[in-house]
Amino acid sequence: MTTLQPAPDRAPGSLELVRLFENTVELPSGPDELDSLEYARAWCAGHGLPPPLDEGHVELLRAFRETLRDLLFANNGEGDRHAAWEALAPFLSRARLALNVDPDRGLELQPVSHEAEGPIASLLAIVYESLLKGTWSRLRACRRQTCRFAYYDQTKNGSRAWCSMATCGNQAKAQRRRARERNLSS
Repeated sequence: MTTLQPAPDRAPGSLELVRLFENTVELPSGPDELDSLEYARAWCAGHGLPPPLDEGHVELLRAFRETLRDLLFANNGEGDRHAAWEALAPFLSRARLALNVDPDRGLELQPVSHEAEGPIASLLAIVYESLLKGTWSRLRACRRQTCRFAYYDQTKNGSRAWCSMATCGNQAKAQRRRARERNLSS
């Protein structure tokens, strides 16, 4: 009997939704699944999240996505971890969350309202849950500044730095090699 292995980037449980949310845009200037109210509503509905109410809420959702991306970048040893967590404060102050009792799982943090901040509150509850489970630190953004694709590090020692060694990792290694060669020839 063979055991199915998880996809190399897939995060465990509900944390996968945060990874998918982060990858709704292809950086630096690719397509964005939260580009308009229509797209954002469709994406949220397709992933079990309450839809944004208007364009202002879509802008807030996109800003939240990039704030989370900074946290994932910090999880990868890049950027300022302290500043990344502090940048989350305005979203936390707007999100309405409560503890609910689930007879099978115990206490769960869940959004109180499915109003404007509903999608953000739902994702924040997942972040909190993953912090408790110890899985948050392995959700990362690629170290390459122009990529920053979100992936889940499933390596045994938790040392994966790139979304893909075949693309971003090899490009970074080639850039470092060229820089060394320039320094040697100077």
